[in-house]
Amino acid sequence: MRKKKTPKKRRLPQILGLTVLFVLLFIGWSMLGPQPKMPEPLRQAADNFKQNPKLKNVIDLTGEQAKAATDKISGAGEKVGNPQENGNVTLPDKVGKLAGSAADGAGKLGKQVQQGADSALVKASTIWHVEETVNTLRSDPDWVSLAKIPAHMRKALLAIEDHDFYKHGALDITGIARAAFANLKAGEVQQGGSTLTQQMVKNVFLSSEQTFTRKAEEAVLATWIERKYSKDEVLEMYFNSTYFGAGAYGIRDASRKYFGKEPGLLTIPESAMLAAMPYAPSALNPYENPTGCAKRVRLVLKEMLRYGYIGNTEYNNALSQGVVLKNGRTLLLER
Repeated sequence: MRKKKTPKKRRLPQILGLTVLFVLLFIGWSMLGPQPKMPEPLRQAADNFKQNPKLKNVIDLTGEQAKAATDKISGAGEKVGNPQENGNVTLPDKVGKLAGSAADGAGKLGKQVQQGADSALVKASTIWHVEETVNTLRSDPDWVSLAKIPAHMRKALLAIEDHDFYKHGALDITGIARAAFANLKAGEVQQGGSTLTQQMVKNVFLSSEQTFTRKAEEAVLATWIERKYSKDEVLEMYFNSTYFGAGAYGIRDASRKYFGKEPGLLTIPESAMLAAMPYAPSALNPYENPTGCAKRVRLVLKEMLRYGYIGNTEYNNALSQGVVLKNGRTLLLER
């Protein structure tokens, strides 16, 4: 007599349950967790929003209110006369440093989370400003459309960072477990658990601090962004906002600084090197650490071969060709 097959458990309810739990924990922490102090100009903007919740009263982290706050602090420094000494720093010096700090903080939306803004308010403000921020980024003359980025460059990035990017949602629970197993097996960190969408959100909207609150905000914002933008659009944002080391932000800047060419002319080994950089931009600097960089590039090429993005001939040619940098030095890939 045949035994009845036990029906496979569907993972969707489990994933939904984990997502709901994650969001509830985030909301609870936002409401009950400790909140550091925030600069007075921003605190005033937050109070204005609570009293009159219109879009113009939202904390504008990239627009006029941030600029006004910076100008106000800078102006205070100019008006100070007869500076009083306090240790080795004068009062105008302090005001100047404060103004500079405010100016730096106005550049990216999520940094105000670290300055103590109310979490729910900042999260709402960030979502409202996503489209505005993306449009600003796209207006940059160095912005490169996805169509102008070679297919092997896109495949190199997907192979090493998130090969299931087009299959999963903003979050990849199975990917986190798979990455942990692969890293354990290799005895080193070779894969990350964050999706490309999460990485892009961190690069553009949030800080890199590894805290529960920041990770929760990253997950919520990544989910919202994938509902508003297509996978191709998210990938395009990633290429144009990621830090590739050597002071290069975005694929065009990186391609020019490392190879002296436009992204559309990148070869397979050059693409593999750029795809390797976001993992550790400073540590993998090919000029300062050619051995470590070459090791990571070989891993990228190996992953491209593994997922069928390149064949054996292309793989072997890339290894023998190596990577010729802008200064004439060759990054050797063959052992």
